[in-house]
Amino acid sequence: MLLDLLKSLARNIRRKPQRAGDELPIERLTRLKAAHERAPVAAHLDIVYGDLRVDGRALNALLAECVEGSDVEIPPLKAFHRPLASYFLARYFVHALGVEGARAECGVFQGTSALFLCRAAQSRLPGYDGTGLHLIDSFEGLSRPGEEDQFLTRATPDGPATRRSLSQGYLAAPLERAQSALRDFPGARFHRGWIPGVFATLPQTRWSFVHLDLDLYAPTLASLEYFHPRLAHGGVIVCDDYGAETFPGARRAWDRYCALHDVSYVVLDTGQSVILKA
Repeated sequence: MLLDLLKSLARNIRRKPQRAGDELPIERLTRLKAAHERAPVAAHLDIVYGDLRVDGRALNALLAECVEGSDVEIPPLKAFHRPLASYFLARYFVHALGVEGARAECGVFQGTSALFLCRAAQSRLPGYDGTGLHLIDSFEGLSRPGEEDQFLTRATPDGPATRRSLSQGYLAAPLERAQSALRDFPGARFHRGWIPGVFATLPQTRWSFVHLDLDLYAPTLASLEYFHPRLAHGGVIVCDDYGAETFPGARRAWDRYCALHDVSYVVLDTGQSVILKA
């Protein structure tokens, strides 16, 4: 009965037209962004995350170190999402250190999350130098978005909703910046190129951990098609963008792949989706 109710709700949601006065997800994000910019963010973060630790390291301090080390800026709204998302990601990464197989991150940007993972691993394994970690990115920003990547927006508050997507090349960052961020982990290997062609440069191996931060439908789907069949037992795939309002293509790719292959997964409160291969 519950399944029938959920299916009915889903049909009603798809059929419901977007009225001019309804707040779109992107408009809600804009409103929340303005609210957070006026708030005492640092004080909030200390209260909420001040006692949280990652393998003995204070979460806030470790994240601040990695943000500075990768020369990235975190806006106030994302400042509340990033610590917990990083904590969850690190917990899965540390788990994967005990699973046989290589580890990968697809979508490196400036190296912040990769550096965080390496620092977290180093807290558990003092001699960890990044060996077995493969970092994959075009370092030219987003590829060309497709229809699946479009989200609703409008030019004026009362205007009609239209579909758009972020621009090709958005979020570009030079390879050298990520390399500098990971300079203390010489064992990590960088693979520069577009997905899926770049996968030809990877070792033929099992994978214990994969972090997908690709934003768009096509590379997310291609990555799942490549890594999931090669995932070791106990291995993990984490998608950073499943709940991201401005990157709906990642969720659509994840849903399509998991439905097609009958793959079970969970979605965390941070919006990250996770496959744990039993």
